[in-house]
This record gives sequence, C-alpha cells and structure tokens, in this order.
Amino acid sequence: MLNFSGDVVWVTGSASGIGRAVAREFAKFGADIVVHGLNQREASETLSNEIQAMGRTSLVVDGDLTKAAIVDDMVKQIGQEFGQLSVLVNCAGGSPVKAMFDELSEADWDFLIDMNLKSVFLATRAALPLLRASDKKGCIVNVSSSVTRSGGIPGGIGYISAKGGVDAFTRALAKELAPEYIRVNTVWPGLVDSPFHAVDPNENYRHLVERIPLGRIGQPEDLAGAILFLASTYADYITGEIIEVSGGAHLR
Repeated sequence: MLNFSGDVVWVTGSASGIGRAVAREFAKFGADIVVHGLNQREASETLSNEIQAMGRTSLVVDGDLTKAAIVDDMVKQIGQEFGQLSVLVNCAGGSPVKAMFDELSEADWDFLIDMNLKSVFLATRAALPLLRASDKKGCIVNVSSSVTRSGGIPGGIGYISAKGGVDAFTRALAKELAPEYIRVNTVWPGLVDSPFHAVDPNENYRHLVERIPLGRIGQPEDLAGAILFLASTYADYITGEIIEVSGGAHLR
C-alpha cells in the first residue's frame, strides 16, 4: 500500500484539474500538502479545507510561477511551515494560445515557454534546498504531455515545444541529481477531461476519443495514480523516465 505519512508534497497548479486530483490522492495516503494556484485563492482554500478534513496539514500558496521573486517567496513560506519538502509535482501549465507557426507571435511564444517550461525551472530551483533537507529521499515529478511524441494538433506548436523542453529538463536534471538520490521523472497525459480544455473534449475531440484503445477519455485521477507511483518507494530505482498515461493512444 502507498504510504506518504510524514511527507510534504507541493503540487503546483493544484487549484484545479489534474493537480487537484493529485493533491487529494497524496493527502489520502498520508501526505501534508502545499496547494498552489494562480489567482485561484478561493478554489485553493476549498481544496485545503478538504485536505485538513482528512487530518492532514495544508498550506496554500498563490502566485505566478514565471516570476522568480514570487516563487522564492512561496518556497520561503513552505520552509517556514514545514522545514522540508519530500515531493515536488510540477503540474502547472496550459495552452491558452493556439496559433499556426507562421502566425505565432514572439510574445505568445515567450508566454507559452514561460508558462510551461520556465515555471518548472523556477519552482524546481527554488524547491531544491528543501528537497535536499527532506527526512526522506526527495523526488520530483513533472507533468509534460504526450503531444511531444505525437506532434499534437495544428496550432499547438508553442505549447508542444515547451513540453518538449520539460522532457529534456527531466532527463538532464535526473542525471545531475542522481548522486544525491533525488529522483526526477515525468508523466505524459493523453487526452484528459479537465479544465485544461476550453471546450468539452468529449464532444469536440470525439474523433480523438474514438482512437483511444481503452475506449474512454482520461480522468485527472488516472494521472494521479502514475504520479503517486513515481513518488513512492515502489519507484525507488526509477529516474529520468517518462510514463505515458493515455489509454494506449500511442498504439494507434
């Protein structure tokens, strides 16, 4: 059985979607949770109250992960509250801008890279001293996307490129931190029913759902299972790896 009792887990982007499910599952298995959102204080507080009702401790941090000073302040709060960090889940990100390559502005490119890659760099850099201070071996799990394999949909090149950077970041950092036994891995969500999509994916991406061998769209909880596994002692000998959670979509 999974057991995260005594662990402190920071899940970025946990005010909604996959991150919210991940935070709940870690709390269910004994972890104290740092909840994070961007201008989502009310949603974060609601989740924090749920976690505390489970008998866990929860801290809410809210802010822009693309700003180093803001990220450093979040980690300062985590340090003051807990003194250490066992697991960092870099889940925050998004694809709010869609544009074909010829039409993608430099500003939108920078925005997507910052949201999906720079945020991972800044959060990880700031959190690393607390991971090193952990009573247990520290662990980082990044959330990328299976679009880095498939190429995604037309108009997603900025987001896809950023997530490709997350994949490379994972492998490089895993190699650097291996001597300290801090493991770094990534999960690739496939099509997931979450607020990530501005439209209902069951309706608007029916053609994609029909191509999933397991016959259904993914749920945030499906990703939570893979992330908890990678953070658990069952994965103590796994680092620098990517697990695709897509219902077998890569088989088509």
